[in-house]
Amino acid sequence: MALLFGSPKKQGTREDGKMDQRLTLAKDMYMAGNMKIMTTETIPGREIQSAFGLIVCRSYTFDNAFYGLMAQAVDVNADAIVGYRETVAFHPEGDKYYSCFGTAVRMKKVK
Repeated sequence: MALLFGSPKKQGTREDGKMDQRLTLAKDMYMAGNMKIMTTETIPGREIQSAFGLIVCRSYTFDNAFYGLMAQAVDVNADAIVGYRETVAFHPEGDKYYSCFGTAVRMKKVK
């Protein structure tokens, strides 16, 4: 007879190291101010050129969910995320599962 206590905590690593490189690039872009993230549907003083759609990233760590979301935006050539939201789900055993989502957009160049 086996007792079920939930799944083991996931580490979220990839063997080839590509995920770590994408997250590092996304983090660097965000810290340099090259990727805007807004909870509103617009960025004051800027116009949206094109919208690529909803992007979502989930992880057992907030950093992986947050920077993973930015990496997805970079993958589709977006330079901003609007309508940003985040949620956290709590497992009865204490694990947290983070979800970050928003709309990836490309902003018009400032003249």
